[in-house]
Amino acid sequence: MLKNRSFKFIQSSSSRLFLLLLTLLLTNIDLKAYNNFKVSVYCTRADVEQLSNKEYFKKHIAILQKTLHIDKVYLEVHRQTSNDLKTMLKVKKYFEDEGIKTAAGITATKPRGEGKYFKVLCYSNKEDVDMLINAVRIAAKGFKECIFDDFFFTSCRCDKSIEAKGDMTWTEFRLKKMTEISELLVSEAKKVNPDIKMVIKYPNWYAHYQNTGYNLATQPEIFDGIYTGTETRDRIYTHQNLQPYQSYSIMRYLDNAAPGKNGGGWADPLACSTLNRYTQQFILTLFSGTKEVTLFNWSSLFKELPDGNIISIYGSAAANAFKMFDSFAGHLGNPVGLKYYRPVNSSGDSYLASYLGMSGIPVEPTPVFPKETSTVFIPQSAAADPEILTKLKHLLNEGGTVILSSNFIEAMKGKGIEDLISAQVKGSVEISHTSTLRFSSTAELKNKITIPKIENPTNDTWSEIVGITPSGNSYPLLSYSSYSKGHVYLLTIPDNFSDLYNLPAEALYNIKKNTLDADVLLEAEPEVSMFTYDNNTLIIQSFIDHTEPVTLHFKDGVELTNMITGDSYKPSCSTDPKAFKLSLRANQYVVLKFNRIK
Repeated sequence: MLKNRSFKFIQSSSSRLFLLLLTLLLTNIDLKAYNNFKVSVYCTRADVEQLSNKEYFKKHIAILQKTLHIDKVYLEVHRQTSNDLKTMLKVKKYFEDEGIKTAAGITATKPRGEGKYFKVLCYSNKEDVDMLINAVRIAAKGFKECIFDDFFFTSCRCDKSIEAKGDMTWTEFRLKKMTEISELLVSEAKKVNPDIKMVIKYPNWYAHYQNTGYNLATQPEIFDGIYTGTETRDRIYTHQNLQPYQSYSIMRYLDNAAPGKNGGGWADPLACSTLNRYTQQFILTLFSGTKEVTLFNWSSLFKELPDGNIISIYGSAAANAFKMFDSFAGHLGNPVGLKYYRPVNSSGDSYLASYLGMSGIPVEPTPVFPKETSTVFIPQSAAADPEILTKLKHLLNEGGTVILSSNFIEAMKGKGIEDLISAQVKGSVEISHTSTLRFSSTAELKNKITIPKIENPTNDTWSEIVGITPSGNSYPLLSYSSYSKGHVYLLTIPDNFSDLYNLPAEALYNIKKNTLDADVLLEAEPEVSMFTYDNNTLIIQSFIDHTEPVTLHFKDGVELTNMITGDSYKPSCSTDPKAFKLSLRANQYVVLKFNRIK
């Protein structure tokens, strides 16, 4: 098996032999169903049209079934225009004759016309609404389940929308409008088929849902299920800059937003520069504990060579990754981590949770304020909760710990935050080094970065870790204050979140050591993540393109075992007898089990 390697895509004609050999290497795959999850493939409207040709179907399903086990396909009724029911039922039968389950899919777009980008529907326009109702009725007539792809939103600013909006903000209008449309479409589908399961897939851009009408406050109750877009693709060159960790963290967020209703995660090969980046999306999705992943889309799984041969590089790569994960997935517990409170329909510190996750902090994003946890992270978006200060004080009165983002205290300035911590943001400053309290550890940053300049009143709020400017001044990176029986930390967030990756491993470890009360802490360079579970299992994933050493610091003495290889480790850190040093290859993950020594 080829694993944990990054294969660059080469599209030139000189790469044909390479692609063919690669596929042959990757196709020695046992096609039994996976024990711990199911795999689906989404077929677009154009895919369905091609699949309606029996010869095309037979040729491509035979190729795919040599490489990848699939349990289900989503057959798209509508994307710009609709397929007719006869075509849908024909393709449905082809798949079901192969023992593959089927469901319908809808992408709420219309013909592009003169627009530069895709064209979403205007839900103030009766023609657009009627077109979607027709698609929903087709789906309900032929299928027991229908999923809305992640174009079920509106960004329309036409004259009809402007008039309908009135005095509302665009966010208020769109949240209200999409709630109404959701209720209408689900109702129309159930008039045709009362037993149909209606599912809404939420896109990867959760920080901006409310701006286009995705409403986590209302829609999970309207629909029978939800689904999650876990596409993270390339994190530098794409305009979203989504971090790989988000393929995990967005699953956890939506699991917590709609407990028991999140059906799975969905990713694609678009803008993935390596096969490893493609499969990482699915594996990180599975790390979240989900029971289904969907590969988008059918045609992307195949590559036709000039000689007419068809190969499935993506399908083969995914199959090997799935088989590897399935070998240990049944031994993982439920994901746990630092609670990260982000209310639904709120803005601020967009995607910060994934940057923290990429820095080695296991993060558990949730839209529900954790009442029983001992430690919670509070980003800027939490300022949208009108009761946030009351909730924080209650947790602190019970002896809990809160970690405040510097952007949160800036958003709460003059609103009572001063009662919890007296630190204030006073502009910004460039730093080049970090140092811990009492200068026990000083390290140079990989690159100079700009951070908010925090001002702490002497002996009221203390600086646990500071950033040092090139000219010699120091400013807090981590500040501390007490409140009632609890602890208040202020984490200074760089203006550019990716500058967290310029912090030295020593600084990141000291942030974790000061703030987290966990069984195990990871000391590593940025871009190495840790995923923790409630049964003493954990996964460490490197996103670095070279071999990297890491150290695991346990609270208690433990026996540590590699769950894939069966190898045992011995404590190997001279400064910490309960620490283990490991070495991760490029983009590798390791799965570990620890048992406390009595």
